[in-house]
Amino acid sequence: MTIRRAEPSEAAAYADCASNAFFEAYRATAEPENMARHRAREFGEPQQRRELEDPAFTVLAACEPDGAWAGFVALHADVRADGVTAVRPIEIWRFYTREKWYGRGLAQLLMQSAFEFARSRGHDGIWLQVWEHNARARRFYEKSGFGAVGRKPFLFGEVEENDVVYEARFGLGAPLTSPVSL
Repeated sequence: MTIRRAEPSEAAAYADCASNAFFEAYRATAEPENMARHRAREFGEPQQRRELEDPAFTVLAACEPDGAWAGFVALHADVRADGVTAVRPIEIWRFYTREKWYGRGLAQLLMQSAFEFARSRGHDGIWLQVWEHNARARRFYEKSGFGAVGRKPFLFGEVEENDVVYEARFGLGAPLTSPVSL
């Protein structure tokens, strides 16, 4: 598996991986109409090309030997959510692996790459938000060193859901001393 920075010319591959990985992650819990609306609004070559061309975004793609995308982490600088305490945080905007890679160590490799990228760019923390009912993802983020620091609404299709905001800090004073109770 190779982890590398994605280029704007890969917008179609990024969109395909993102849309399909999202579907695989949430198909069992989502209403089909909301799933279709969300995928149409969030994933497509134009949307992902804008992200790849935006200097505030970095997408680290995990590629199989044949070049197929197995997953990715999309990082967004210069944004923060309420509760985030890092001085110079970076957001994990999207974090997905394809279903065939679940449980095979790819997510840990992507998270390690995200942390290394953040540190190399002078960030002192990473934050993300995840659906409150996604127990598998929440366990992974907690094992990766994230602590819950708040909540944020998330529009899924036409339904407003609740996400948990997580933060991981590194450097001096890194451990979260008072994560919120959720």
